[in-house]
Amino acid sequence: MPITIPGKAAFAAAGLVMTTGLALVACDAMPAQETKLSAGGTKTAQAAQSLTAAQIAAGATRVGGDSANTPVYLIKGYRQKVTDTGCADKWSSAVKAMRGWGWTGKFHRVGYYSTDDPKNCVRIAKGSTDTSIKDLGRKLAQNIYKNYSSKGQTVDIVAHSMGGLVARAAIAGYARHEPGWPPKLLIQDVVTLGTPHQGAIVSAFCSSDKQCREMSGTNSFMNWIGTQLPQADGGTDWTLVATDRDQAVNSSSAAPASIGAQHRVRYAPIAGLRHSDLRDRVSGHYRLNYSLNDAGWKHIRNGAPPIRVAMDAIYWSNKW
Repeated sequence: MPITIPGKAAFAAAGLVMTTGLALVACDAMPAQETKLSAGGTKTAQAAQSLTAAQIAAGATRVGGDSANTPVYLIKGYRQKVTDTGCADKWSSAVKAMRGWGWTGKFHRVGYYSTDDPKNCVRIAKGSTDTSIKDLGRKLAQNIYKNYSSKGQTVDIVAHSMGGLVARAAIAGYARHEPGWPPKLLIQDVVTLGTPHQGAIVSAFCSSDKQCREMSGTNSFMNWIGTQLPQADGGTDWTLVATDRDQAVNSSSAAPASIGAQHRVRYAPIAGLRHSDLRDRVSGHYRLNYSLNDAGWKHIRNGAPPIRVAMDAIYWSNKW
């Protein structure tokens, strides 16, 4: 049964809005209160009175406490070139920035192609672009269960492009008790960056391989994955991030309404962010719109970069 976690952290509270001239790590957050969200783990809820309004609006806080210790799976997208061996380097900017902002949890950079360099990566498969996204989701679920869920520990996921479908498949198969999926899965937060939840633009031009066909929006995989975002044990909080300048995935597909996302963020065309920028951009100020539980869009003139938005989404528990 889908579970909605009310009051999940607002980007407006911790980094969605940034004011020019204020550093991202200008101050340390005050001690946090711990609240249990599921049988498998805990989540840190920052006390509202611990921060000034200016600090909250500027995204000037440095994260800390138990929530910043949560392991994070970073899942890349579709391999466009056979020579692409990037598993770790695709997330280098994000990892460096999040460390600087105070994240202490372990990062797992996920690879699933045979050409992926296993150094500094968790390679869940040695597949190709003809390996089904559903199969990759099953292998991801197995890895998370083996290393964390079986021990009662939750994880977070930040996924770019097709990687978001891999994360979605991991949870969907578990929620449906599909054969081969683990008996327990604790994934507390998922942030998808430019994920084709309702199909990709580029899929029309790369029908030669299975993964591209599965991203088309009208196929057996998309039918299997369903129209609603799935839930792991204890509930999963979903944040969908899109950009109106995405050349691969329409923003209406990357951050659609009515699929069960608690939070949606859309960067405006004037922000100039492209598809890969959602995975790489860690600084600057950008116009964006955000929506809570499918409510109307609210405009922010000095929005945070995508990776800061992603980190705040997996960190904050109750400040929207």
